[in-house]
Amino acid sequence: MLKLAFIALLSAWAPAGAQQTPSQTLDALISTAPADAQSASRPPIEVIWPKDQDKFPFVTRSFTFGSTWIGSTLTVNGSTVPVDGSGAFFAMVPFSSGTFALDYSVEWLSQTVSTRRVVEVGRPYGLPELRPKQAVALEPASDLSLPPGGLLVVRCYGPAGAKAHFKIGGLADDLPMAERAGAPGLYEGHYILQPEDKGAKHKIVCALKTEGWGTVKAEAPGKLAVEDPSRRRVGVTTSRTTILKTLRGGYTLFLPAGVLLELVGKEGSMHRVSLADDYEGWVEEGGVSLLPEGTPPPRVQVGRSVLVSSDESASKVTVDADARLPFEIAESIEPLSFEVRFYGALQRFDRIRYSFEDPIVQELSWRQESTRVVVLRVKTRLSWGWGYDAYYDATGRFVLELRRAPDLTRSPNPLAGRRIIVDPGHGPQASAVGPLGTTERDVNLEIAQRLRRRLETEGAEVYMIRTSTEGPGLGERPFIAWAQRGDLYISIHNNALPVTADPLEKPRGFMTFYYQPHSLALAEAVHDAYRLHHPELADEGLQWGDLAVCRVTQMPSILTETAYMILPKQEVLLRDPAFLEKAARTMLDGIKNYLARYRSVQLSNDAERVAARR
Repeated sequence: MLKLAFIALLSAWAPAGAQQTPSQTLDALISTAPADAQSASRPPIEVIWPKDQDKFPFVTRSFTFGSTWIGSTLTVNGSTVPVDGSGAFFAMVPFSSGTFALDYSVEWLSQTVSTRRVVEVGRPYGLPELRPKQAVALEPASDLSLPPGGLLVVRCYGPAGAKAHFKIGGLADDLPMAERAGAPGLYEGHYILQPEDKGAKHKIVCALKTEGWGTVKAEAPGKLAVEDPSRRRVGVTTSRTTILKTLRGGYTLFLPAGVLLELVGKEGSMHRVSLADDYEGWVEEGGVSLLPEGTPPPRVQVGRSVLVSSDESASKVTVDADARLPFEIAESIEPLSFEVRFYGALQRFDRIRYSFEDPIVQELSWRQESTRVVVLRVKTRLSWGWGYDAYYDATGRFVLELRRAPDLTRSPNPLAGRRIIVDPGHGPQASAVGPLGTTERDVNLEIAQRLRRRLETEGAEVYMIRTSTEGPGLGERPFIAWAQRGDLYISIHNNALPVTADPLEKPRGFMTFYYQPHSLALAEAVHDAYRLHHPELADEGLQWGDLAVCRVTQMPSILTETAYMILPKQEVLLRDPAFLEKAARTMLDGIKNYLARYRSVQLSNDAERVAARR
């Protein structure tokens, strides 16, 4: 504890611009601290969070943290806040909308030092502050285009209890709006575009009739254009990975470059994509290039010839396609199988050629699921999956590449020769910072380096995504892992929470994330190791998470969160080399247990053993 106290003092004594590097050890830091540091100057208050002039969403309560002198008395807005034995503090504080001040005062040895942080706190639902007799139209917030049958949603904000309606240019007038329950003054309405609706740049105006102020009006920032139902625009994906998602929600598809998309509308910078009669997604305009007007939307044949082939690293299912269509893959394990949906497709399955040398694919089947969707089902001989890749080759044929598992039966040591990708989270990107100024980026790297040494001692090959504070961007990391042909991908993180959460509402600790079904067993094994080795931390559960590095398809991939940077007692742990070593050992044990479990599967199952890569 004394070590940590001196380290905290150093940050206050360090001259402007001085930096501590991850290579500095705790003992080296202690040797530079003056013995009477705490009495050598006025007691400081270092507020790590929030920063001055930060902007918060609407909250009625949030947190602040930082550090001050050990043994001092600290108040925030008049309320006493406990100071940890390390000098760190963390407190939940009532907040209110608008310009909000946090006043900090610390007393130590008859001295008092104060400081202030001022933040801007938003209003409920992001609603603006209104002047008297004012209304604001909130949505559509940007220009949009919709086809006949499309749904237009209009929202405006003004005096509560009004009678509200809206109009759309020359298309429709006096359309009703309802005041949302629990949100006084927020009105919502909608309109379904009719077959006869035409034109562009239609203004949308809300009108709120009140008893005291009469009628107040507001024009929406976005204007409406009606798509010509007789024509569609077609775009082609241009990014290495183009993401289709719901407009304001989760991700839907992940597509390579060159895929044709049928575009049926637009809102702001997002194109609406029609995938099937009852299925759509949205794509950023920067991810697609528009083809010339008149280009027909994709309605092409797939499956004329299907080939199953195999080499020493993978089995491949290659499917003829007349164009690069959007596709979606659903994977199941125990038993291992896949469903590939092609959108904008018509089946023309004529020949399926199997390979007697292929150890994975057992049977292919297909069906025309709807007028625009073809489903290809791949049944395998295996229970576990070791990853897959899906792409269009240089000739335009679709390829589903099923990766063969490593052969773990050759040695009693399942780690021998395994290639592990270790990814210390963050780097050049922003990362969490603790009350004592500890950065998640540096702690992640410390744990990763310890894990690498342990893995290499056990006979594994390790590729580090980064080895310093620099490193690739988040989007590049999965591609690097696949280029390195990793067997496993471990992303190392430590936790924080958004300002809308209460970190103190329940016990906090470790969690493990996965995304792909073939990553579940690895996540279970590592999480079980945390449960065994870290009883000092709360178990926050094994979790499915839509995280970029967990979405890796080509290998089992997980993300670990060991402890919370922002909680003083857990930050103290994350500054302790013994704890960091234990975290690395925990991950190693989980990885070994996962590989040992699969080794037993290979030893007891002929199909799994035969399918292993040599």
